[in-house]
Amino acid sequence: MSPARPPGGAVFVGRFQPPHDSHIHSIRVALEAAPRVLVLLGSANLARSVKNPFSAPERVRMLRAALRDAGGDVNRVAFRPLADRFDTALWVQDVQAAATRHFGMGAPVALVGHEKDASTAYLQWFPDWARVTVPFTPGLNATDLRAALFTGGGWPPGTPPAVQAWLEAFRRTRPAARLGREWRAVEAARAALPPGLPLHEERWLHVQGDAVWLRVRRDSIGDGLWELPGRALPPGEQPAVSTPHVFTHPARSLVAPAAAHVHLGPPPDDLPARLVPLGVALARPRRFFEDHHVILTRLLALRRD
Repeated sequence: MSPARPPGGAVFVGRFQPPHDSHIHSIRVALEAAPRVLVLLGSANLARSVKNPFSAPERVRMLRAALRDAGGDVNRVAFRPLADRFDTALWVQDVQAAATRHFGMGAPVALVGHEKDASTAYLQWFPDWARVTVPFTPGLNATDLRAALFTGGGWPPGTPPAVQAWLEAFRRTRPAARLGREWRAVEAARAALPPGLPLHEERWLHVQGDAVWLRVRRDSIGDGLWELPGRALPPGEQPAVSTPHVFTHPARSLVAPAAAHVHLGPPPDDLPARLVPLGVALARPRRFFEDHHVILTRLLALRRD
């Protein structure tokens, strides 16, 4: 990293679901490179799931405890939630805005990270920022930690003791029990998918006055969450009626990448739903299944335009 002037702050973006030693090491490297560090916790607007089991405040507590145990200066680190937008341009704007709010307009900023796969492609989206490069640690990832959490396995190497203690306590909670059922259901659904066939689903968005029609899921995957009324189509099948509103982000679905075709209007009679005040629905993104709150807000914006 060779910026024209030293960075006024460093930005570290991640999901930290949950944190591991590589995350803590990255923050410590950032503290050596900049006087202040801003940690942005991604997916903060999404409901608990096997992919995102912990809220932003829970992740902050784990990160603080692990960083303190590792000798990091927690007082120089700020933690802020960052929403998933499933839109690159909007997400980049959110990250830049968070950095401006924290460090000030025009402050030199460095981005922390290492390039490993598609999940770190965002490191190329900030050409005006300097880079704090952290070496990649092979074999260390949060996916294995989540698998251990939901299968009752031992914690893999690289799990900070403070995080281990937090996860042990979380294992005994009702949310953990629900997520354990979800884990088994997701694994079974993935195993049942025929290889190579694209997945599609149909959804309906119907706003009636100041309320929106939503369905409460009664399924091991996303149990109790709101969703837009709809149905998954058999693998390889596409909707009979086309719609211009198709959401295809590869990370939007829990089981496997699936395209959501959203129709504007009342759902079919065989899809039960109930009216929810629109203000209540918009204010509770973490009550929604997968990306359905993002779909709702995006299509409402199109209606207003």
